[in-house]
Amino acid sequence: MNDTDMAKAERNGEVNGILDGLVEKTEAITALVISRQGICLGQAGTAASLNSTALAALVAGMFSATKEVANIVGEDQFSILLQQGEKRHIHISLIGSSSMMVIVFEDYSRIGKVRLAARQAAGGLLDALEQGRRRKDEAVESLSVPDFKEYAMNLIDRIFVVGEDEDAPS
Repeated sequence: MNDTDMAKAERNGEVNGILDGLVEKTEAITALVISRQGICLGQAGTAASLNSTALAALVAGMFSATKEVANIVGEDQFSILLQQGEKRHIHISLIGSSSMMVIVFEDYSRIGKVRLAARQAAGGLLDALEQGRRRKDEAVESLSVPDFKEYAMNLIDRIFVVGEDEDAPS
């Protein structure tokens, strides 16, 4: 495991730990942290019945559309979105400038508890995500051009060697 992978695993562990606490505190079904591009950065809860990949992508798209609505009404953006269904509800809030927290819960009477817990968790999540970005930047900066060239050449060699072995007559 290289430095970037270790930093990512450490960040994901910290993010998932914060989300676990959030799910426990709010009795939510699931909580996710996603990027503005729709990539799931962390999750907790019983999301087995949910397609978190699709949810992340759709929420990111929805938030982008909502940003345009905010611009039309004279706001830079809306920092919180709440979607209310018959049985399940979704609370979406910005975490810094590049990620969002999504909380899926059932009992609408808990909305105050969800909003408060989300606000409290946001700072820790932002710190964890920023630390992960800094570690990734440091790892990228420490990679020298000769090291990268060697890594890339070895990767290319492995791709073609594997391809040749599979195509070789038996």
